[in-house]
Amino acid sequence: MSSMIAHVNELVAELKNINLTILRGRLDRGNILIRIKKDKAYIGYDSYCETFHQFLECINLNRETARQDMEVYKEFSYFLLEKHREELLQTSYERLVRLLPVVRRAPQKKKELIDMAHRSNRADFDNNLRELKGKLPTDQCDCEDTITLVICVKCGHKVRK
Repeated sequence: MSSMIAHVNELVAELKNINLTILRGRLDRGNILIRIKKDKAYIGYDSYCETFHQFLECINLNRETARQDMEVYKEFSYFLLEKHREELLQTSYERLVRLLPVVRRAPQKKKELIDMAHRSNRADFDNNLRELKGKLPTDQCDCEDTITLVICVKCGHKVRK
């Protein structure tokens, strides 16, 4: 048991030394948190932790932030670290977090979504994400010859208004 506590102390020290301003740091933190949770290494940390939530409180890490770091690591780390390292340096962590709901529904589109996350400007990314979630984009057309479509939210059928 003491070796397990020593191990978790080393991992916590690593967590404190991670540079969170870069995506690689957030992925590293997600990886460490996943390992601690999977091995239940948090049990007995600081002499009272019995749950992962208590452990997060003890190390002053918000539960939602930890969940996001772990999810981003699970969904994107292999793809970014092994396949497309150059994209890793240019992809925003915030955009990957915003892509999580879409990736869960369509994991086969991961490559396309990562490309969109690091190549799109802010407005295009926001509108593409809205469309992927089934919402209407907010961009406007400046042309005079336009038609308005009404889209059924159940079946997707489009009707000219």
